[in-house]
Amino acid sequence: MNMSMKIWTSFFLALLIVSGAAMGQIKVMPGSVVAGERVLDEKGCLSCHSLHGKGGNRAPDFAVPTGRTSKPGLLAAEMWNHSPSMWAEFESQGRPIPSLSSTEAADLYSYFYATLHFAPRGDGARGREVFQDKGCAGCHGEILDPMPSRSLMEKWTDLKDPIVWAERMWNHSNEMLSATANRGMKWPRLSERDVVDLVSFLSKLPDTASQQYAFSVGEPALGRNVFDRTCVSCHSFGPEKSKIDLLTKSAPASVTDYIAKMWNHAPEMRSQGGHTEKLAPGDMRNLIAFLFAQRFFFEPGDPARGKKVYESRSCGSCHEFRRNQTGAPDLTLATEAYSPITLTASIWSHGPEMLKAMTQQKIEWPEFEKSEMTDLIAWLNSRIVTKIAK
Repeated sequence: MNMSMKIWTSFFLALLIVSGAAMGQIKVMPGSVVAGERVLDEKGCLSCHSLHGKGGNRAPDFAVPTGRTSKPGLLAAEMWNHSPSMWAEFESQGRPIPSLSSTEAADLYSYFYATLHFAPRGDGARGREVFQDKGCAGCHGEILDPMPSRSLMEKWTDLKDPIVWAERMWNHSNEMLSATANRGMKWPRLSERDVVDLVSFLSKLPDTASQQYAFSVGEPALGRNVFDRTCVSCHSFGPEKSKIDLLTKSAPASVTDYIAKMWNHAPEMRSQGGHTEKLAPGDMRNLIAFLFAQRFFFEPGDPARGKKVYESRSCGSCHEFRRNQTGAPDLTLATEAYSPITLTASIWSHGPEMLKAMTQQKIEWPEFEKSEMTDLIAWLNSRIVTKIAK
């Protein structure tokens, strides 16, 4: 188990309300990382796949990220495309094909979420260059002392978690803004890589090279409270008058990218409101988890393109025109908003019967590539008959 998973022992499953056409449908959020790893084992996935080198060798190691599964929509498409061969493998071994609930699928996505996006690998040597090039040494030159005092090492190596580091730097930003202005310096802007490399450098000062930096993640439900308390006066998720709709902004690629963008945003916040809001211990961790989950797990798709995907894959043949004969569900009556999580649960719960029916009708199993799954999800959600979540 990697460091992020050892520390992030629980994310959660929350029920939130979906925006847009599916206002009343339940929105399934990511669950528990630890439970997701357990699902991989209990469902028999590790008979073929491996996890950190342990398990089967007939399929890729789940702990090794690939470009094909870098986003939830891509991961859902990969699992969908691969499912008939996985079911055939279970049947060849005389084992029952496992089903998957929405909660279990949410746990699986949490596991992949943590594995793919919460394990930064920084370059300490480059971090030292960033520390110097960004002007940090102007105020914190003692860090470059080849023989720093023990108290200094303890102070800085305590920031081996990027989010703790970001929280303290954020709270210090008002003083830093004044200091940089007094010195005639521009606010140092950081990239995603800068953040990871800086933390790697600061967490491995002389005599601490063996120390590994950690990375832990908070709970989006608590992060929503932080957002409402400190950010909602200027920002929103969805169009609101006189507010910046974060859904219209480019989504950061990772959690460390969020740290960089929040850091770069500090001067603008001060110009708008006079100061940056102080965060209590743990607030930054929860806030970033909330922001990241809002954008990462619910990618905006194109309903118009999704309709073409729906039609080209003949989804309506079973789910509309011949529903009475096939017994396929009415996709407009879903109680949960469609997402990579819910589609993954559906394919494992109902896919084998679906494949059997399609084979009898001589219909090929539909496969998806690039953004097709994300667009299809947008189309399906645009057609949902609104229900009030209870």
